[in-house]
Amino acid sequence: MLFAIVAVFFIACGNGDKLVKFEYEKGDNKELFEKASNLVKEKYPDYNLYSFKSLKTMKSIENAKELYDRWQQIDAMGSIFGSKSSSYIKNILLEKNGEYKLIRISCYDARHTSLKRIDCEIDELKMK
Repeated sequence: MLFAIVAVFFIACGNGDKLVKFEYEKGDNKELFEKASNLVKEKYPDYNLYSFKSLKTMKSIENAKELYDRWQQIDAMGSIFGSKSSSYIKNILLEKNGEYKLIRISCYDARHTSLKRIDCEIDELKMK
């Protein structure tokens, strides 16, 4: 079990910060994760994707810990209402040439409804 957790949180180093690579987390809907991941890579092709959990210990972003705490609370509230089998909502830290963006990807599996599709949207989150 511990090995699986360690495998999911591969640590990458850059600019003195320890960044957690954005990867599939056990318990998430794998199909929605892949759809979300591909959509983010398509929209932000030259960016490195990291878990927003990286913000907990980052020093290169002035208010990183506060950002983490704020978005962690919002995520916790959202997880109460969402089903992991039919939704995938994650905050992702993007990095390109030392510049960072924080986004939220939301995907919903509506194939069991009259919509018959998976819908995803990306929102850029405020970094201040």
